[in-house]
Amino acid sequence: MLPRVGEAIRTARIRRRKTAADIAGRLGVSLPTLRKLETGDPGVSLGTFLTALWLLDLSPALMAALDPAKDEIGLTLEMARLPKRVRPAADVKLDQL
Repeated sequence: MLPRVGEAIRTARIRRRKTAADIAGRLGVSLPTLRKLETGDPGVSLGTFLTALWLLDLSPALMAALDPAKDEIGLTLEMARLPKRVRPAADVKLDQL
C-alpha cells in the first residue's frame, strides 16, 4: 500500500511541476528521504506522508477513503450483530411512544 501512496505523491508532484528539492524543503526532509517517501519506504514517518499529501492537496481524497460510511466490512459486521427481533420493554406503554 505504501508504494501506491508514494507513487501517487510522486505523480502529483510532477503534475504540479514541483521539483523534488522544492517539496523536500517544504516538508523539512532531505532529498533521500523524499525519494524514500516516493518509493513507499515504511521507514519514512507517517507524519511526513500525511504532510506530503496535504502539501499536494491530496488529503481530501485520503479523508474520503477513510470515511466510516465506506467501511464495507465494518458495516457488514454491524448489520450481522443487529437483533433479529425487537421487543418493547415491559414497562413501556405503547401510547407513550
